[in-house]
Amino acid sequence: MNAPEMPLPRPLLIVDDESDIRESLQATLSMTGYQVLTAASGEEGIAKAQKDLPDLIILDVMLPHMSGFDVCRKLKSFPATKHIPVILLTALQDVEDKVQGLEAGADDFIPKPFTSQELLARVRAFLRTKYLRDELEASYKKLKELESLRDSLTNMIVHDIRSPLTSILGNMSFIIDELRNGADVPENAKKLLETAALNYRHLMNLIDTFLEVYRMENQQLPLKKTKASLVKIIETCLSILEPDRRKKEIVFETVFPQEPEPVLLDKKYIQRLLINLLSNSLKFTPRGGKIAVTVKTISAGSQVEVVIEDTGVGIPEENLEKIFQKFFQGKPGRRGQGLGLTFCRMAVEAHGGKIWAERGQKEGSRFIFRLPLS
Repeated sequence: MNAPEMPLPRPLLIVDDESDIRESLQATLSMTGYQVLTAASGEEGIAKAQKDLPDLIILDVMLPHMSGFDVCRKLKSFPATKHIPVILLTALQDVEDKVQGLEAGADDFIPKPFTSQELLARVRAFLRTKYLRDELEASYKKLKELESLRDSLTNMIVHDIRSPLTSILGNMSFIIDELRNGADVPENAKKLLETAALNYRHLMNLIDTFLEVYRMENQQLPLKKTKASLVKIIETCLSILEPDRRKKEIVFETVFPQEPEPVLLDKKYIQRLLINLLSNSLKFTPRGGKIAVTVKTISAGSQVEVVIEDTGVGIPEENLEKIFQKFFQGKPGRRGQGLGLTFCRMAVEAHGGKIWAERGQKEGSRFIFRLPLS
Protein backbone atom coordinates (compact mmCIF):
# COMPACT_ATOMS: atom_id res chain seq x y z
CA MET A 1 0.00 0.00 0.00
CA ASN A 2 1.36 3.41 -0.90
CA ALA A 3 2.13 5.77 1.98
CA PRO A 4 -0.57 8.41 2.42
CA GLU A 5 0.29 11.83 1.11
CA MET A 6 1.05 14.31 3.88
CA PRO A 7 -0.05 17.95 3.60
CA LEU A 8 2.58 20.67 3.44
CA PRO A 9 3.49 22.29 6.81
CA ARG A 10 1.10 25.02 7.85
CA PRO A 11 2.07 28.31 9.52
CA LEU A 12 2.40 28.90 13.24
CA LEU A 13 0.09 31.42 14.92
CA ILE A 14 1.16 33.89 17.63
CA VAL A 15 -1.63 35.56 19.63
CA ASP A 16 -0.41 38.38 21.87
CA ASP A 17 -1.64 41.92 22.43
CA GLU A 18 1.89 43.31 22.98
CA SER A 19 3.42 44.22 19.64
CA ASP A 20 7.05 43.93 20.80
CA ILE A 21 6.48 40.35 22.01
CA ARG A 22 4.66 39.43 18.78
CA GLU A 23 7.48 40.85 16.68
CA SER A 24 10.18 39.18 18.78
CA LEU A 25 8.48 35.77 18.58
CA GLN A 26 7.84 36.18 14.86
CA ALA A 27 11.49 37.09 14.21
CA THR A 28 12.81 34.13 16.23
CA LEU A 29 10.55 31.60 14.53
CA SER A 30 10.92 33.08 11.03
CA MET A 31 14.72 32.92 11.22
CA THR A 32 14.41 29.20 11.94
CA GLY A 33 12.36 28.70 8.79
CA TYR A 34 8.81 28.70 10.09
CA GLN A 35 6.00 30.63 8.43
CA VAL A 36 4.37 32.79 11.10
CA LEU A 37 0.99 34.51 11.42
CA THR A 38 0.15 36.96 14.21
CA ALA A 39 -2.97 38.22 15.95
CA ALA A 40 -3.32 41.05 18.48
CA SER A 41 -6.49 39.82 20.23
CA GLY A 42 -8.30 36.65 21.15
CA GLU A 43 -11.07 37.28 18.65
CA GLU A 44 -8.58 37.83 15.82
CA GLY A 45 -6.64 34.74 16.89
CA ILE A 46 -9.76 32.55 16.79
CA ALA A 47 -10.69 33.87 13.33
CA LYS A 48 -7.19 33.23 11.92
CA ALA A 49 -6.99 29.79 13.51
CA GLN A 50 -10.27 28.76 11.88
CA LYS A 51 -9.25 30.19 8.52
CA ASP A 52 -5.61 29.09 8.28
CA LEU A 53 -5.56 25.99 10.57
CA PRO A 54 -2.01 26.54 11.86
CA ASP A 55 0.21 23.68 13.00
CA LEU A 56 0.73 25.28 16.42
CA ILE A 57 -0.60 28.27 18.41
CA ILE A 58 1.43 30.32 20.91
CA LEU A 59 -1.17 32.10 22.99
CA ASP A 60 -0.75 34.81 25.62
CA VAL A 61 -2.87 34.35 28.72
CA MET A 62 -3.33 38.02 29.62
CA LEU A 63 -5.34 39.28 26.65
CA PRO A 64 -7.91 42.13 26.74
CA HIS A 65 -11.63 41.35 26.40
CA MET A 66 -11.08 37.58 26.10
CA SER A 67 -8.43 35.79 28.18
CA GLY A 68 -6.06 33.22 26.72
CA PHE A 69 -7.89 30.56 28.75
CA ASP A 70 -11.19 31.49 27.07
CA VAL A 71 -9.55 31.57 23.63
CA CYS A 72 -8.04 28.15 24.22
CA ARG A 73 -11.34 26.74 25.44
CA LYS A 74 -13.08 28.13 22.34
CA LEU A 75 -10.46 26.69 19.96
CA LYS A 76 -10.73 23.26 21.55
CA SER A 77 -14.51 23.30 21.05
CA PHE A 78 -14.26 23.53 17.25
CA PRO A 79 -13.71 20.23 15.36
CA ALA A 80 -11.30 21.88 12.89
CA THR A 81 -9.03 23.37 15.57
CA LYS A 82 -9.40 21.09 18.59
CA HIS A 83 -6.28 19.05 17.75
CA ILE A 84 -3.98 22.05 17.14
CA PRO A 85 -1.37 22.22 19.94
CA VAL A 86 -1.70 25.36 22.10
CA ILE A 87 1.23 26.67 24.15
CA LEU A 88 0.23 29.30 26.71
CA LEU A 89 2.59 32.21 27.18
CA THR A 90 2.17 33.49 30.73
CA ALA A 91 3.75 35.40 33.60
CA LEU A 92 1.36 33.67 36.04
CA GLN A 93 3.11 31.21 38.29
CA ASP A 94 0.29 29.94 40.54
CA VAL A 95 -0.61 26.27 40.35
CA GLU A 96 -4.29 27.25 40.05
CA ASP A 97 -3.51 29.19 36.86
CA LYS A 98 -1.74 26.22 35.31
CA VAL A 99 -4.60 23.92 36.26
CA GLN A 100 -7.04 26.37 34.67
CA GLY A 101 -4.96 26.40 31.50
CA LEU A 102 -4.80 22.60 31.30
CA GLU A 103 -8.54 22.36 31.91
CA ALA A 104 -9.07 24.84 29.05
CA GLY A 105 -7.19 22.45 26.77
CA ALA A 106 -3.69 23.94 26.70
CA ASP A 107 -0.87 21.54 25.86
CA ASP A 108 2.01 23.35 27.58
CA PHE A 109 3.18 26.60 29.20
CA ILE A 110 6.11 28.90 28.50
CA PRO A 111 6.75 31.25 31.45
CA LYS A 112 7.71 34.86 30.91
CA PRO A 113 10.49 35.82 30.58
CA PHE A 114 11.68 33.05 28.24
CA THR A 115 14.71 32.31 26.09
CA SER A 116 14.64 31.67 22.35
CA GLN A 117 16.29 28.25 22.93
CA GLU A 118 13.48 27.13 25.24
CA LEU A 119 10.83 28.47 22.87
CA LEU A 120 12.29 26.69 19.82
CA ALA A 121 12.80 23.42 21.70
CA ARG A 122 9.16 23.32 22.81
CA VAL A 123 7.90 24.31 19.36
CA ARG A 124 9.94 21.54 17.70
CA ALA A 125 8.73 18.97 20.22
CA PHE A 126 5.07 19.79 19.71
CA LEU A 127 5.42 19.98 15.93
CA ARG A 128 6.95 16.49 15.89
CA THR A 129 3.94 15.22 17.82
CA LYS A 130 1.56 17.14 15.55
CA TYR A 131 3.12 15.75 12.37
CA LEU A 132 3.03 12.20 13.75
CA ARG A 133 -0.63 12.65 14.57
CA ASP A 134 -1.32 14.03 11.09
CA GLU A 135 0.45 11.05 9.55
CA LEU A 136 -1.58 8.66 11.69
CA GLU A 137 -4.79 10.45 10.71
CA ALA A 138 -3.86 10.29 7.01
CA SER A 139 -3.09 6.56 7.36
CA TYR A 140 -6.42 6.00 9.07
CA LYS A 141 -8.22 7.89 6.31
CA LYS A 142 -6.45 5.80 3.68
CA LEU A 143 -7.40 2.64 5.56
CA LYS A 144 -11.05 3.70 5.64
CA GLU A 145 -10.93 4.36 1.90
CA LEU A 146 -9.50 0.88 1.32
CA GLU A 147 -12.17 -0.63 3.53
CA SER A 148 -14.81 1.22 1.55
CA LEU A 149 -13.22 -0.02 -1.67
CA ARG A 150 -13.27 -3.57 -0.32
CA ASP A 151 -16.95 -3.27 0.56
CA SER A 152 -17.69 -1.89 -2.90
CA LEU A 153 -15.87 -4.83 -4.44
CA THR A 154 -17.81 -7.33 -2.33
CA ASN A 155 -21.14 -5.76 -3.20
CA MET A 156 -20.28 -5.55 -6.88
CA ILE A 157 -19.17 -9.20 -7.08
CA VAL A 158 -22.21 -10.46 -5.19
CA HIS A 159 -24.55 -8.41 -7.40
CA ASP A 160 -22.84 -9.25 -10.70
CA ILE A 161 -22.43 -12.95 -9.98
CA ARG A 162 -25.94 -13.43 -8.64
CA SER A 163 -27.76 -12.41 -11.83
CA PRO A 164 -26.08 -14.83 -14.29
CA LEU A 165 -26.12 -17.63 -11.72
CA THR A 166 -29.86 -17.13 -11.19
CA SER A 167 -30.43 -17.30 -14.93
CA ILE A 168 -28.29 -20.42 -15.31
CA LEU A 169 -30.04 -22.15 -12.44
CA GLY A 170 -33.52 -21.23 -13.67
CA ASN A 171 -32.93 -22.38 -17.22
CA MET A 172 -31.24 -25.61 -16.22
CA SER A 173 -33.87 -26.41 -13.59
CA PHE A 174 -36.65 -26.04 -16.15
CA ILE A 175 -35.03 -28.46 -18.57
CA ILE A 176 -34.15 -30.97 -15.83
CA ASP A 177 -37.72 -30.93 -14.50
CA GLU A 178 -39.08 -31.61 -18.00
CA LEU A 179 -36.69 -34.52 -18.49
CA ARG A 180 -37.50 -36.02 -15.09
CA ASN A 181 -41.19 -35.94 -15.88
CA GLY A 182 -40.55 -37.98 -19.00
CA ALA A 183 -41.69 -35.24 -21.34
CA ASP A 184 -40.04 -34.40 -24.62
CA VAL A 185 -37.62 -31.50 -24.45
CA PRO A 186 -39.54 -28.36 -25.45
CA GLU A 187 -38.59 -26.55 -28.63
CA ASN A 188 -37.30 -23.59 -26.67
CA ALA A 189 -34.87 -25.81 -24.71
CA LYS A 190 -32.04 -24.98 -27.09
CA LYS A 191 -32.59 -21.27 -26.56
CA LEU A 192 -32.66 -21.74 -22.78
CA LEU A 193 -29.40 -23.69 -22.91
CA GLU A 194 -27.82 -21.02 -25.08
CA THR A 195 -28.86 -18.36 -22.58
CA ALA A 196 -27.45 -20.44 -19.75
CA ALA A 197 -24.16 -20.87 -21.60
CA LEU A 198 -24.01 -17.14 -22.36
CA ASN A 199 -24.50 -16.24 -18.68
CA TYR A 200 -21.96 -18.84 -17.67
CA ARG A 201 -19.37 -17.26 -19.98
CA HIS A 202 -20.22 -13.83 -18.58
CA LEU A 203 -19.73 -15.13 -15.05
CA MET A 204 -16.38 -16.71 -15.89
CA ASN A 205 -15.26 -13.51 -17.62
CA LEU A 206 -16.13 -11.51 -14.51
CA ILE A 207 -14.22 -13.88 -12.25
CA ASP A 208 -11.20 -13.99 -14.60
CA THR A 209 -11.11 -10.19 -14.81
CA PHE A 210 -11.21 -9.83 -11.03
CA LEU A 211 -8.42 -12.36 -10.53
CA GLU A 212 -6.25 -10.83 -13.24
CA VAL A 213 -6.65 -7.29 -11.89
CA TYR A 214 -5.75 -8.56 -8.43
CA ARG A 215 -2.66 -10.37 -9.72
CA MET A 216 -1.54 -7.40 -11.78
CA GLU A 217 -1.90 -5.09 -8.77
CA ASN A 218 0.26 -7.45 -6.74
CA GLN A 219 2.71 -8.03 -9.61
CA GLN A 220 1.89 -11.74 -9.61
CA LEU A 221 1.06 -11.98 -13.31
CA PRO A 222 4.20 -11.98 -15.49
CA LEU A 223 3.49 -11.39 -19.18
CA LYS A 224 4.42 -14.04 -21.75
CA LYS A 225 5.45 -11.81 -24.64
CA THR A 226 6.00 -13.04 -28.16
CA LYS A 227 6.19 -11.32 -31.54
CA ALA A 228 2.68 -11.34 -32.99
CA SER A 229 0.51 -9.59 -35.55
CA LEU A 230 -1.79 -7.15 -33.77
CA VAL A 231 -3.97 -7.01 -36.89
CA LYS A 232 -4.56 -10.76 -36.77
CA ILE A 233 -5.47 -10.57 -33.09
CA ILE A 234 -8.00 -7.82 -33.87
CA GLU A 235 -9.47 -9.90 -36.72
CA THR A 236 -9.85 -12.83 -34.32
CA CYS A 237 -11.68 -10.60 -31.82
CA LEU A 238 -14.01 -9.29 -34.52
CA SER A 239 -14.82 -12.88 -35.52
CA ILE A 240 -15.60 -13.81 -31.91
CA LEU A 241 -17.97 -10.84 -31.64
CA GLU A 242 -19.59 -11.37 -35.04
CA PRO A 243 -22.81 -12.92 -33.60
CA ASP A 244 -23.29 -9.87 -31.35
CA ARG A 245 -22.64 -7.54 -34.28
CA ARG A 246 -25.27 -9.29 -36.43
CA LYS A 247 -27.89 -9.12 -33.68
CA LYS A 248 -27.65 -5.31 -33.57
CA GLU A 249 -26.94 -4.88 -37.30
CA ILE A 250 -23.82 -2.87 -36.47
CA VAL A 251 -21.18 -2.26 -39.11
CA PHE A 252 -17.53 -3.13 -38.39
CA GLU A 253 -15.04 -1.01 -40.33
CA THR A 254 -11.28 -1.62 -40.26
CA VAL A 255 -8.32 0.41 -41.46
CA PHE A 256 -5.12 -1.65 -41.28
CA PRO A 257 -1.63 -1.04 -42.67
CA GLN A 258 -0.75 -3.15 -45.71
CA GLU A 259 2.34 -4.61 -44.06
CA PRO A 260 1.80 -4.36 -40.28
CA GLU A 261 4.83 -4.59 -38.03
CA PRO A 262 4.83 -7.47 -35.52
CA VAL A 263 4.44 -6.36 -31.90
CA LEU A 264 6.06 -7.86 -28.81
CA LEU A 265 3.05 -8.66 -26.62
CA ASP A 266 1.16 -11.17 -24.54
CA LYS A 267 -1.47 -12.43 -26.99
CA LYS A 268 -3.87 -13.62 -24.27
CA TYR A 269 -4.11 -10.28 -22.50
CA ILE A 270 -4.10 -8.09 -25.58
CA GLN A 271 -6.94 -10.19 -27.04
CA ARG A 272 -8.84 -9.84 -23.76
CA LEU A 273 -8.20 -6.09 -23.81
CA LEU A 274 -9.58 -5.79 -27.34
CA ILE A 275 -12.61 -7.97 -26.55
CA ASN A 276 -13.41 -5.69 -23.59
CA LEU A 277 -13.13 -2.49 -25.64
CA LEU A 278 -15.08 -3.85 -28.61
CA SER A 279 -17.75 -5.35 -26.34
CA ASN A 280 -18.16 -1.96 -24.68
CA SER A 281 -18.67 -0.32 -28.06
CA LEU A 282 -21.18 -2.98 -29.09
CA LYS A 283 -23.08 -2.58 -25.84
CA PHE A 284 -23.44 1.19 -26.09
CA THR A 285 -23.86 1.58 -29.85
CA PRO A 286 -27.49 1.58 -31.03
CA ARG A 287 -28.82 -0.77 -33.69
CA GLY A 288 -27.52 0.09 -37.14
CA GLY A 289 -24.53 2.00 -35.77
CA LYS A 290 -20.88 1.70 -36.71
CA ILE A 291 -17.64 0.68 -34.98
CA ALA A 292 -14.36 1.55 -36.67
CA VAL A 293 -11.00 0.00 -35.77
CA THR A 294 -7.84 1.72 -37.00
CA VAL A 295 -4.26 0.50 -36.62
CA LYS A 296 -1.23 2.59 -37.55
CA THR A 297 2.44 2.97 -36.73
CA ILE A 298 3.48 6.24 -35.07
CA SER A 299 6.44 7.91 -33.33
CA ALA A 300 8.86 7.22 -36.20
CA GLY A 301 7.99 3.55 -36.22
CA SER A 302 8.55 2.93 -32.50
CA GLN A 303 4.89 2.53 -31.47
CA VAL A 304 1.65 1.09 -32.78
CA GLU A 305 -1.64 2.90 -32.15
CA VAL A 306 -5.08 1.31 -32.09
CA VAL A 307 -8.22 3.45 -32.23
CA ILE A 308 -11.70 2.01 -31.61
CA GLU A 309 -14.38 4.56 -32.46
CA ASP A 310 -18.13 4.03 -32.27
CA THR A 311 -21.36 5.93 -32.88
CA GLY A 312 -22.77 5.09 -29.45
CA VAL A 313 -24.03 7.16 -26.55
CA GLY A 314 -20.62 8.63 -25.76
CA ILE A 315 -18.96 9.35 -22.44
CA PRO A 316 -19.56 12.53 -20.40
CA GLU A 317 -16.52 14.81 -20.53
CA GLU A 318 -16.12 14.73 -16.75
CA ASN A 319 -15.88 10.91 -16.76
CA LEU A 320 -13.23 10.44 -19.46
CA GLU A 321 -10.40 10.11 -16.95
CA LYS A 322 -12.47 8.27 -14.33
CA ILE A 323 -13.75 5.32 -16.38
CA PHE A 324 -10.49 3.40 -16.02
CA GLN A 325 -10.59 3.63 -12.23
CA LYS A 326 -11.42 0.49 -10.34
CA PHE A 327 -15.13 0.22 -9.51
CA PHE A 328 -15.98 3.59 -11.02
CA GLN A 329 -19.74 3.81 -11.38
CA GLY A 330 -20.93 6.03 -14.20
CA LYS A 331 -24.48 7.14 -14.79
CA PRO A 332 -26.99 4.42 -15.73
CA GLY A 333 -26.58 3.51 -19.38
CA ARG A 334 -23.02 4.82 -19.50
CA ARG A 335 -19.69 3.07 -19.61
CA GLY A 336 -17.20 2.60 -16.81
CA GLN A 337 -18.96 0.07 -14.59
CA GLY A 338 -17.10 -2.96 -13.25
CA LEU A 339 -13.50 -3.99 -13.75
CA GLY A 340 -13.32 -4.36 -17.53
CA LEU A 341 -11.77 -0.98 -18.30
CA THR A 342 -9.53 -1.20 -15.25
CA PHE A 343 -8.14 -4.43 -16.67
CA CYS A 344 -7.63 -2.68 -20.03
CA ARG A 345 -5.59 0.09 -18.43
CA MET A 346 -3.47 -2.30 -16.41
CA ALA A 347 -2.84 -4.61 -19.38
CA VAL A 348 -1.70 -1.71 -21.58
CA GLU A 349 0.50 -0.24 -18.85
CA ALA A 350 2.03 -3.66 -18.17
CA HIS A 351 3.15 -3.63 -21.83
CA GLY A 352 4.72 -0.17 -21.37
CA GLY A 353 1.90 1.54 -23.25
CA LYS A 354 -0.82 4.09 -22.65
CA ILE A 355 -4.62 4.07 -23.01
CA TRP A 356 -7.20 6.84 -22.87
CA ALA A 357 -10.71 7.74 -24.00
CA GLU A 358 -12.08 10.68 -25.96
CA ARG A 359 -15.43 11.86 -27.17
CA GLY A 360 -16.02 11.05 -30.83
CA GLN A 361 -15.57 13.74 -33.45
CA LYS A 362 -19.32 13.88 -34.11
CA GLU A 363 -20.84 11.34 -31.71
CA GLY A 364 -19.95 8.29 -29.69
CA SER A 365 -16.56 7.55 -28.16
CA ARG A 366 -12.97 6.84 -29.09
CA PHE A 367 -10.72 4.49 -27.16
CA ILE A 368 -7.06 4.81 -28.07
CA PHE A 369 -4.13 2.74 -26.87
CA ARG A 370 -0.50 2.69 -27.86
CA LEU A 371 2.06 -0.09 -27.47
CA PRO A 372 5.80 -0.12 -28.10
CA LEU A 373 6.71 -2.27 -31.09
CA SER A 374 9.57 -3.93 -29.22
